[in-house]
This record gives sequence, C-alpha cells and structure tokens, in this order.
Amino acid sequence: LHPVCSRYRPKPQPGLRAMAKLKGNVQRPHSIAAATAAALINFMLMFGMCAAYGMIIFRDDRHAAHRALGVKMCLSSAAIGGLLTALLSGIPIAIGGTDLNPAVFYGTFVDAISKDLTLQLQLGDGQRADEFCAGQHLLDHRLECEEYHEQLRATTIFAVATSTALLGTIYFLLGRLRLTRYMSIVPLSITEAFLACIGYKVFTYALGFCSYEPRQFMTAAVLGLMLYFCKALHIMEPSIALPLGMIIPLGIFWGAVFAAGHDVQYMRDTKWLFAEIKNEPFYLVWTDSLGKYWQVNFSAWGKTLPDLLVMLIVCTLDCALKIRAAETKLPLQPEPDAEILRFGVFNWLLAPCGSAVSYMQLKFNVISFGVMGNTSDRRAGILYAIMCGACYFTTIEHFNYLPRLFLSALLFFAGAGFVTENLWGSRQYLHRWEWLEIIAIVAVFIVSGQLVIAVLAGVVLAGIAFIAKYAQVPSIAGQPLRGNEVITQERPVGEVAHQSLMHIAAEWMLIVRLKGYVFFSSSQSILQSVESRFSDEDKNCVPSYRRLRYLIFDAKLLDGIDASGAVCMLKIKRVAASRGVRVLWSSVEPAVAEDLKFREILETADRFGNLDGAVTYVEKLILDHIATQLHEWKMLHPAFQRDDKLMDQRVRFEPFREIFLSEGARMGCPWRYCNRMQIKKFQTVLCKTGDVDQPLYLVHSGAVALWAGGQREGRKQPQSVRRHGWFLNTEAVFGQPSSAHAVAVEDGEILFWTKEQWWQLASERPLMMMEIMKAVGRQEAFFKQERDVEKHSLEDDSGHFEGSEWHDKLDAVEAVLAVSRQDSKQSSKCSEQADLLISAEIDLSRSLSRKALKALPQLQARLTDMHIARALGELGFYTEAADGHLPKLPRLLQDDLRLAFFTFAQQQICEDVEQVPNEFPAAVLPGERVIDALLHAGIFHVLAADVCKEDLELEEFLRLGHECHLARLSPAILQLIETLCSQHDRDRNGLFAVEDTAHMLKVLFGVEFEVGINDVVDRCWGPETWPDTHVTAEQFAGIVSWYVKRRERDWNILQGIFEVLGTRSLQVDLSLATLDSLRAKLSTDGQPKTPSEEMLWAADWIRGGEGQGQTLDPFGFLTVFLTNLHLEHSSLPPSCVLNESGVRRPSHWQTIESSPADACEESPDTCIMLEDIDEVPAPEPRWAAALLEFMDDPESSRAARCMGRLTSFVIVLSVVFICLEPLVSGKQQDQSPEVQLFWLIADIVFAVIFSLELLVRFAATVALEPTARVALGFFGRFRNMCDLIAVSEIYLDHVVHLPVLRALMLERIARLFRLSKLVRLKRPIVAPLTVVILVIMGTYLLYVEKEK
Repeated sequence: LHPVCSRYRPKPQPGLRAMAKLKGNVQRPHSIAAATAAALINFMLMFGMCAAYGMIIFRDDRHAAHRALGVKMCLSSAAIGGLLTALLSGIPIAIGGTDLNPAVFYGTFVDAISKDLTLQLQLGDGQRADEFCAGQHLLDHRLECEEYHEQLRATTIFAVATSTALLGTIYFLLGRLRLTRYMSIVPLSITEAFLACIGYKVFTYALGFCSYEPRQFMTAAVLGLMLYFCKALHIMEPSIALPLGMIIPLGIFWGAVFAAGHDVQYMRDTKWLFAEIKNEPFYLVWTDSLGKYWQVNFSAWGKTLPDLLVMLIVCTLDCALKIRAAETKLPLQPEPDAEILRFGVFNWLLAPCGSAVSYMQLKFNVISFGVMGNTSDRRAGILYAIMCGACYFTTIEHFNYLPRLFLSALLFFAGAGFVTENLWGSRQYLHRWEWLEIIAIVAVFIVSGQLVIAVLAGVVLAGIAFIAKYAQVPSIAGQPLRGNEVITQERPVGEVAHQSLMHIAAEWMLIVRLKGYVFFSSSQSILQSVESRFSDEDKNCVPSYRRLRYLIFDAKLLDGIDASGAVCMLKIKRVAASRGVRVLWSSVEPAVAEDLKFREILETADRFGNLDGAVTYVEKLILDHIATQLHEWKMLHPAFQRDDKLMDQRVRFEPFREIFLSEGARMGCPWRYCNRMQIKKFQTVLCKTGDVDQPLYLVHSGAVALWAGGQREGRKQPQSVRRHGWFLNTEAVFGQPSSAHAVAVEDGEILFWTKEQWWQLASERPLMMMEIMKAVGRQEAFFKQERDVEKHSLEDDSGHFEGSEWHDKLDAVEAVLAVSRQDSKQSSKCSEQADLLISAEIDLSRSLSRKALKALPQLQARLTDMHIARALGELGFYTEAADGHLPKLPRLLQDDLRLAFFTFAQQQICEDVEQVPNEFPAAVLPGERVIDALLHAGIFHVLAADVCKEDLELEEFLRLGHECHLARLSPAILQLIETLCSQHDRDRNGLFAVEDTAHMLKVLFGVEFEVGINDVVDRCWGPETWPDTHVTAEQFAGIVSWYVKRRERDWNILQGIFEVLGTRSLQVDLSLATLDSLRAKLSTDGQPKTPSEEMLWAADWIRGGEGQGQTLDPFGFLTVFLTNLHLEHSSLPPSCVLNESGVRRPSHWQTIESSPADACEESPDTCIMLEDIDEVPAPEPRWAAALLEFMDDPESSRAARCMGRLTSFVIVLSVVFICLEPLVSGKQQDQSPEVQLFWLIADIVFAVIFSLELLVRFAATVALEPTARVALGFFGRFRNMCDLIAVSEIYLDHVVHLPVLRALMLERIARLFRLSKLVRLKRPIVAPLTVVILVIMGTYLLYVEKEK
C-alpha cells in the first residue's frame, strides 16, 4: 500500500499467526530453522527477480550476450547491499536488494545507449534482432560490431554505477538534513501514475518473455496472480505458499517435458526456455569498465540523462515511501531519516562495484516476518545475502533451466502489485478527475513508449489540474461579513448602545476573510466581491452616510500572494481610496506583511494583530461618531441635556443602571449586600478554571479578560473582555465551578457578592436578588447567541405552509394570539372604566413587538416608564404644587437615607469643645458629598447642581431625601385618591388589601402596571401597618407620590420631544425638514457637523433604517436619549456604615479600601419564528429505484445476487470469446467468411445483451429525475462510459459502417471494457483481479492490433 494514503485504504485482514501473536506483544523466539527457511524463500524470489531484471536490462535479443552481466549487477546489489542492510539497518529483519523500478530504467538506459551507438558506428537502425551483428551484417561491420558491444558494456556499467552513486548521495543528504518528511510534496496522482506505468511496463516484459504466446503467458499470468493474491490477502502462510507456488509449477513443467520425451534443447528451440546464457566472472564488471575506460561513450551516456532524472525521482520516492510503509506493515517504528542515510552510505559502497541501486525490499521483509514471527532476528537477512553472494561469485547457469513462463510469472507477481495498488487502488482515495489523470498519464506512456514523455505529460496535467481546481476555489473563506456579523471580545458599551453601534457597523464595515494562496485566477473572486458591493451602492443610489467606509481583509488563513494577485489587491485599494474607503488588514504573517508593504498594498497603520483588534478599532471610531451625533441630538432641547447629565451622573457612580430594571428591586440599598475591590492590570486574578465557591463579580471600571480553559492555554487572545456593567463568574449563582480564567487587564474597581452575602440578599431582598439573576441570564444569553443579521420586524415575517402538521401548528399559534387579543380587549375595557382618560395614548404594541426591542428588556422598561409618565402628565400630576401635601416617607426609604448619610458623613470634631465620654462626635455630611449620598439611596433624578453645597446634619438630609423621594400632591389629586380608596374599602375600616394596589394604580393612571408593584408595596409600605397586611389611604398617597416623582424625569423628556415635534401627540414622525429647521436655529455657523439625514438614519436602528433618513418614528426618537455612551466612571462608594458609631474621621476618607471584579457576557432573548417550508417534492417512482438497486447492487436481494452472477458469467464468456478468436482462428484477414460470421454473431449477441442492460439502467436513472443534466451525467460516470465504449464498437463498425475504433487499432480493446462490469461485485478480490486481467489482456490485444 502507498504509505501516504494507507489511512484511506482498508487494512488487510491479518492471516498470519505471527501477526496475531505480535498484537499481544508476543514474538516467537529466534530459530535458525525459521531463519534459514525465510532466507531460502527470499533467495529463490530474489534470484528469479534478478534473472528477470537482467533480461529486462538487456531485453533486446541483439544484447543476449550481455544478459549475464545484467544478472550479475543485480545479484551483487542483493549480496553486498543485502548483507549491509541485514547487519546495520534499524529494521533487523530488513532484506536489501535492487528493485523492479531501477531495472526498468536500466533497460531504458541500454536502449538509449544502443540507439546512439548504432548511429555513431553507422550500423544501421533497421536491422532485425537476429540479423544485427550476425551473418552478413557481421561480415560487413566486424570492427564496428566489436566496438559496439565493448562500448555498450562499458557505458552501461558506467551508467548503472553513476546512478547508484547519485542515488546514494541523495539518500545521504535526505537523511542527514532530515528531509524525508517532505517527500510527499510530489502530487500523489503523478506518483501513482508513474508506478502504474511501471506495472504496465512489467506486464509488457512478462508478455515479451513468453513471446506473446497465449499458452505461455496465460499460464504464467494464472501462476503469478495466484501468488500475488495469496500474499496480498494472507490466504496462506507465506512460508508455505511462496515455495510451493514456485517449486510445484517447476516440477510440473519438467515432469511434463520429460514425460513427453523432450529434452532441454528441444524446449529451448521451441522457445519454452531462454537462449542459453553463459556465466561471466564477477570481475568482468571492473575489467570491462575501469579496465577499458576509454570504451565509455559519454555522448551515448548523455542520451540517458532525461531518463536518469526521472529515475532519481522515482527511486528516491520508492525508497522513502517503503521505509515509511514499514511501520504499517510491521510491528515496529523505524526512523526514516536514519534509515535512508544508511542506504545512502550502502550505495556509495555499491557504486564502485558496478552494482544496481540497493535499498530495503518491503515485500521481502513481510515474508521474513511471516516465516520467523519476530522482528529482531538478523540471521535471515545474512543467510539470504550469503546465498546471493554464492551465485554472484560462482555461477548463474542454473538460470538456463528456468522456463520463460516461470520468469514471466514472477514478473506478473511483481507487476500485479503496481496495477492493483497504484492503478486501481488509488481510486479509493483520489477524486475521480485525479484518478483520470493517472489513466491519462498511463495512456501517454502506452502510446509514446517513453517514460520521460509520460513524466512531462504528468507534470503538465498536474499543473493544469492545479490551476483548474484552485482557480475555481475562491480565495475568500465564506461570504464577506458585515460589521454586525462579527462578534468581538470586548463590549465597551451596554446592550442598547451596542444595538445602535451594530446598526451603523452593518453598513460601514465589510470583512473579507482571505484564505490559501491568492494568484492570478483566485484573486478575481476577491475583486468581484468588493466591486459587487460598490456597484450595488451605486446602482441603488445609496447615500454617502450609508456607504462602506472600512474594508477589512483578514489574512489569518492567507498563505501568500503572487504578482497578479498583488495587482488585483492594489486595484482594490485604489478604488476604495477613491470612494473614501479605508482598507485595513488583520492577522497578516510577517513575511506576507513585508511582501504587501513592498508592493505598496499595506501601510503600517492599517495592520492589526487579529481580526478582533481591527473590528474593535473600527467600532470605537463608530462609537465616537455616535457620541458626536448624540451630543447634537441633545443640544436640541435643555431637557435632553439635563437627562444626559443625570445618566452620566448615575453611570459614574454605580454599575446597576442596566441591572435593576424594576422600581422595587432597587429599594433596600444593594450596597449593604456586596463588597468592592480594586483591580490591578495583569496582577489581579479573580478566578481560575475549576475554582469553587468564588464570588459573583460585577465590573464598575477598568476591564477584565476571560480565557476559556486557562490563562495561556491554547490561545493568545482572550475569549472576551468585560467592562462596566458586565458580570463575571456567573457560575457562582448556580453553585458551579468557574469556567474561565478572569484576569484584570486595566486598573479599576469591581463589586462582588460572597456566598454568605448572596444568601442574606435572597432572604432580605428577594426582588433585588431575582433582578440580579435576570441580568446575569440576559448577559449569558447574549454572549451565547450569534447576532441576528436580519432585523425584520415580527409583523413583517410571513410564510406559506402546507401539510396537516403545519396547519395544526398554526391553529395552536392562532389560539394563543386569540387569547392575547381577548386580554387586550379586556384591558381596554378596564381603561374605559377609569374616571380619567388620556387624550392621546402612546401605542407601545407596535414598537415593543419589534425583534430589536424584544431583545432589550432595559429599553422596554424605559419606554414603559415613558408611557406611564405621559399618563401622569396628562392627569396633571406635574402641575406646580409648591404648597401641596407631602406624604409620609416609609421606614424602608428612611433607613436607606440614614445608611447613605452615615456612609458619606464624617465626624465633626471641634478642638475647643471638650468631648463628653461615651458620646460619639456629631456627624455631618459635607456639601460635596450630598449628591453621592442621594445616589447611594437610589435617588437618580436630582443633579448635583440642584443640591445645596452646605454641610448637612442627619435631620436636614432626611428632609432633603424626603423631598427628593416623594412628590407633593395637590388637593384635587388627594381628593381623587381618597375617593378611589373608599371605593376599594370593602370593610369600611380605612384599609384595603395589598393585592389591590396594582389595580387601583391602573384605574387612577389609566395604564397597566406590572404585578410586581404589589411586592414593592408589601416590602416598602407593608411594614408600616405590621402585623396587618393592608394599606391605608395615606400610604397609597405615598405610593402615588413616589411614582410621580420617579417619572418626573421621563415627563421632562417627553415635554422636550413635544416642543421639538410641535405637537402633544406621539403619533407624528420627526421629519427631515423639521430637524433641519431646529438645527439651523441652534447652529451658530449654520454648518452642523453631521447631516440631518444621517442623524435620522443612525437613530432609526429599531426599525432597521426604514425611514431612509427622511423620518424617525417617536420611539426611535425616544431611544436616542436612552442610549448610554458614557464611559468614564468614578470610584465606588465606601463600605456602608449602619449608624453614627461607625462614622469615619476626616482623615479616614483617604484610606478607604477597594476591591476588584470581573464581567460577564450577555445576549438578547431568542425569538422563535416560523420559517417558510418549501413545496413538498413529488415522490420518486418506486420501480425505478428498485430496478437500479436490483441491477447495481448484487447484494441487495437473492434475485439480485443471482442476476449478478449471471451477468458476471456473460461478461467473462464474452471476454473469453475475445481472447479465443486469435488463439483458435488466427488473424482476422486469414479467416474464412464462415468463421468471420460466427465471431460476428457472437459479438452482436453480447453487444445486444449489454446494450439492453445499459438502456434499462439509463431509463431508470432518468425516470428518477427527468432532466437533461441527469441524462448527460449518467454517461459522464466512468463505469457507464466504459459500458458505452464496450457496446458502441460493434454498432459503429458493423451497423453504421464507421470503423473508428478499428482505425485506431482499439477494436478488441474496446470490447474488453465489458470486463469492467465485474468491478461492481462486492468481493475484495474481484475488482483488483478484474483490473489486472484487463491490463494484461489489453496489453496483449494492443500488441495483436499493432501486428495487424
């Protein structure tokens, strides 16, 4: 088997008992008897091979006198090389000697030398072999003939010795430089084709040995193939099969000869034996070469150089591959470099002896291993070398008693391996077109008869195949990606801002991932992909703000680029520059980068280490652009500027903005249940993979990187980088070990919850704990879900479905939607029953149903708050009521204020006042820390500028906090609340149930409230009436006041939007003209930075840019002011102080401890959508499928098995008729009309049978898919093509009288293609045996056609 492809081939089933023992690491002990038997078997094979090789080297009958020299050169290689191999090889049981490949090339050397000498000596090139330098020709050219043979011997010995020395040098250098691993760079199809050509050549020699006499070569073929398949399939022990396979046929042959009364001379005269070969002393190798060095004809030797070059390649590959294949054939692991180096030294020693090249013979190694049962006994190789040496130094005349068919059988034995493994076996792991390359190379060799021409044809075919194959493979990995289709490691902004970023990145950024080698043809795919984007923009008249601005080439998979590819890339760069597109490169190898810089394609500033770095760089540029636009948006109204300052103030103070989405979750001061910690870049390690009981972290400032599986394990880049607002080690929530290393990469601060704090939080503040878990789940889902490129709204998705299954699913969906509509109707009825109605409601259903918003609960919550604020404003809750009633502040909110006061207060120490024992110094809150204390208590709707800068005592701060927490209610509102409470006071005791709170607020405000409001009331106002679980009218007024105050910020934004739109309704889109007029009034120079059209489009990310830069719906307008791009963060608040005893001294404020944290991943919730289903295809005709299975798969049924055997019998019978015709009736031109008619009728009968079979299979195939592509593809398959050739010859020749194949001398060979049908039989021996017979008979019939 070819070692490079051994993994693709089925391993032969071991039939050797020794192999079975070695699988259990049990080897047979050394035995001199077993070693002698192995040596004898290998000697018999090698001597027969050397005899055959000598005949091949001097195969022309003109050179019969030199055949002994050829045998001696091969025997010296087996003797000397075999002894050195046995003694010094790293494979103890190795058998050395020459091989068939060198012998074939030596034969071509002799042919080239002979042809040139004939021309130089003017001996005439048209002489027959039996007349050359014999008879009259010898009398006419006596001196020239003597000179011819002298120069032929000397030049041949020199050519053989030179090739051995050169191969020894190559072997030595390969081993010394450790280059054997690079031997597989030669295309496998070419290597297999060359070896297949050797197989064909060997079969030609085998037929030639038998003089193309069918009785001889058929007997030899049967014997040789039987020996080969017994060895290949491990049918018998090689120690038994091989000796019997050689000795028994010899015994039968000579027994038959003597039984018939014939003698040796008679058998030689009738050409059953070769002409007698006289033994030559071994020293003639030196005396006829070095002793007659002047006879070496260097001009004739020069004619062998092309073949010598091919020989060096083939024999080097053969030696290296056999060494590597030893590992698969034998239970040992040789060192290829050391082994081939030894063979190099061995061949240096053989070259002065005029010996053929020698290296390990794998098939002989396997025989020795099978006989001895171990891999360590060197005695078999030594004894084998001694036996070969005995023949080399004594005589080889026993060769004269070997019949022609015996040597021919040995050649069939050797050549069958090339045909079955290299010609046929290669199709199992090569593509069809690659295998056809082998067929084409072999065909060229058959037609030309020159291996050099076949080599050139192979190189040309390999080059054409490479170009044709890889020119079709684009140099782009997948499709170019838009900016929103690439997930980066870092999340610099929150989820809402991230969606706005992706909206712009999808248009501005294009990522092209290059792969392979960019050359003249494959570069066109790159150019076309980029130009198609540019042409689409021009064709669709895409405005400039939506056009491509950044083109990123990711060269992670790029191997290199040639001059043509460089010209193409340079063209892309110039076209991009003319359109204002910046070209960036990522993951460029240094060598490739230098090449790109030299060709002026790459600039240093445009190169990034990886794709993530390039995309992150572009995203930061886009974020800067968005920040500029947001600033211009917020300059439209003072309310927008105030809200931006409030957002910046909160983001700087805490990381909880996108964590606590409900109002009740933030109550109770989350600072009491967590700790803070400072992190130092590349010093702080928060957790490691597999850590247990590590805290849950939340990043406030700085950055933390995560490495999956380990900090430096397997990848240089982190899995992700977490910043403000992102959780880390989320496995802690579920009690699981950490899944990644978390390492700080920037200085900052983090929060963390220990296990004890988490349990305390769950016990005392379950709403807060649940909100944190929701945020953790959102972030985890966000990072595990790929971004959705298509941003279609839910209502735009539609599909047509067929089939009862889908109708059932749609019925279920309709039922759910019906229930939803019914609930909506009931909700509307409840709103109509309210005393006060909103004049212009905000319809959130259209906006919140969009996929972009469904994935962002933070934005949904804020839009819902806007909806409530609109309702409160329409009801007059935000009218001036300076003298209005201020409800009582619940105890929970008071406790939060006290905690905030003591946390930020400091002791007031007066040196002139004596300190009273057991009394704490008075605590005072410095004016600069008042806003921090309010933020600590959860009051985020007050700016620092709105708060006095004076120091405050506790009572003063509580009054301030009271005013900030609750809104003053007018008498009218109080009267409305009292009336509403009386309606729900069932027992007339001034109390109502907590569960009624949400319904009462809905009736009062006219909008739906989440059920969670009951929990807020229970936790905040419930303890006021403990142990009762009811709410008084005063407490309900406090709840209303608290809600009104919370929504005041949203109402201010709405007021600004109303003033900008010029209407009190949110049903009007913001138009381009309106925005232009507003910006013109605000602009001092009349030239704003960003075009208004671009601002409208960039803000329209919820609808995916449906407004086309001309309009912006109210909800898109609202989200502009809800987008957070504030990236600066102050220090976290100090640890909580519960009472005045812990109030810090002024000097302690400089030494507050801090602590670090990590961040986590997020992902929007997935939206399950129904997809279109293609139309169900028509069912395939069953008869056609059943008929194809019946005819193509003989193992499918008993009837198919019988049919397959009958078909095989007819095929074999037809081939037998083809072979019998020349044997029985002779040449066609010598046949009588009656005989010709008989063979013609036989051909027609077989042709009709095979034609019907072919037509039936064609009809069944087309019936399955009646298209022209399928019909043409049927005859495009190799086996169908062979069938068509096999049956078309008879019709072309005898029906339409177009003897095309006869004119090409391929008449009978075409009919021989019928034998290819046997390949379909699923038997391990049938297919290779069929191919071998096909090649043998094809070679013979080709000779017959040439003789015609």
